[in-house]
Amino acid sequence: MTARAIRGYSRHVKARRLFIRIAFLAGLFIAGIVIFNSVLMPMLVRQSSSVIVPDLRNSGEAEAKQALARLGLQLRVDRSDYDSQVPAGFILSQTPDANESLKPGRSVVVVVSLGTRVRMVPDLRGMPQRQARNLLQSEGLDVGRVARVQHPGDSRERVVATSPPVGDEVHEGESVDIVVSVPGGADVYLMPDLTSQDLFFVRERLEKMGFRVASVRYEDRDGVYPNTIVDQRPQAGERIREGESIELVASSSR
Repeated sequence: MTARAIRGYSRHVKARRLFIRIAFLAGLFIAGIVIFNSVLMPMLVRQSSSVIVPDLRNSGEAEAKQALARLGLQLRVDRSDYDSQVPAGFILSQTPDANESLKPGRSVVVVVSLGTRVRMVPDLRGMPQRQARNLLQSEGLDVGRVARVQHPGDSRERVVATSPPVGDEVHEGESVDIVVSVPGGADVYLMPDLTSQDLFFVRERLEKMGFRVASVRYEDRDGVYPNTIVDQRPQAGERIREGESIELVASSSR
């Protein structure tokens, strides 16, 4: 074999080896793409499809539903509970908690507030003040202002009226004012403080107890609810006889 033939054969062998190496590398590259697409990519897609759950507490139910919908999540109401701190229709709690991850299509379970529980003013008439206080507290209510009036013939202290009146609805935790009749002289009473009380409630009770509301004068008072008593004659603490007249000043409505 001539030198020229040997050199040609050597070049052929080198070219063949280069081709084989390129083909091998190309095969590895293609295999890598297949593995990435069939194995790694689905794993990455599954990991990146999770979303962070937002904080829904103190949000309205409709608002929370919209916020979840934008993330591909759903809202499911588990139950409703009373809560004096959170208005009715707003979210009390949630599962999963805020900032946890959740896959799209899943649901966030929430508890919705019913607001403050509504109670009815119980009938306290005829009860001693202590018994009336205990009953109010058992109903989730507080005793507000206490007005005492002396009434002839009474041998013991007893509640004669409430504000709001019996049967009215009030929110749990609110106060109920009471009027207490106490034993006293035949016709002399101690004038209670009527200011800040409802005009119509006070006038009705006073007239039932034998007093006469001689006049009611209205004045404009900023920040005072209409028909609220702002002044009185006689003043609180002064003595008044049964049948005597009382003058009241109330806030006017604008």
